[in-house]
Amino acid sequence: MSKTKYGGAPWRQRDYNYGEGIIGLHEEIEHFSQYILPTPVEHGVRNDLVKRCASVVNALWPDAVVEIFGSFRTGLFLPSADIDLVVLGRWDRLPLRTLEAELVSCGIAESSSIRVLDMAAVPIIKFTDRLSKIKVDLSFNIANGVQSAELIKMFKRDFPGLGNLVLVLKQFLLQRGLNEVFTGGISSYSLILMCISFLQLHPRNNFHSNINLGVLLLEFFELYGLRFNYAQLG
Repeated sequence: MSKTKYGGAPWRQRDYNYGEGIIGLHEEIEHFSQYILPTPVEHGVRNDLVKRCASVVNALWPDAVVEIFGSFRTGLFLPSADIDLVVLGRWDRLPLRTLEAELVSCGIAESSSIRVLDMAAVPIIKFTDRLSKIKVDLSFNIANGVQSAELIKMFKRDFPGLGNLVLVLKQFLLQRGLNEVFTGGISSYSLILMCISFLQLHPRNNFHSNINLGVLLLEFFELYGLRFNYAQLG
């Protein structure tokens, strides 16, 4: 019933009387955010994958530390999002190929999915987990990713509407194929920084928990779609 009535928008709640105009948009954004966030089971699957990766790393290098960063650490991730991990340790040369082989032999990574991007600016191992089918990006000794995630969590506390705004915009970009930098889109981190800047410069600057999210979304599009001076600032 709800799929037919709402055109395939499953986050819209059955029998809920949405308000008119901007009020209804605010309510729908709230319901979308509740719908898209992971269930405890989904969160547990991701945590289990992180533990399995860490056990492989620690079996090879007992003193190494595996940290989560990116959207999984900040809580601003869609169900299809990758998990970003960084291995912190001491090596003369990054052991990318050693870890690649171990992830396959231990049955974590699908052998057909694993790739080592050793010539990238940030060398990385990309693979898909054999059990959960979740994709993982694993890098070495890039500690600023963890620091950036903690900074975003601080801004989430300062701006109660930030998380809702980011999740809606992420889905908006995903549906249009604009969520990957290498295909001409915007990275998740860039999008979050755009949202933070928008909120910091907002003339009202009083972002209490009752702020209208529909107004914020339209004003975000107005700023970056109509008024932002890309020639001078971007």
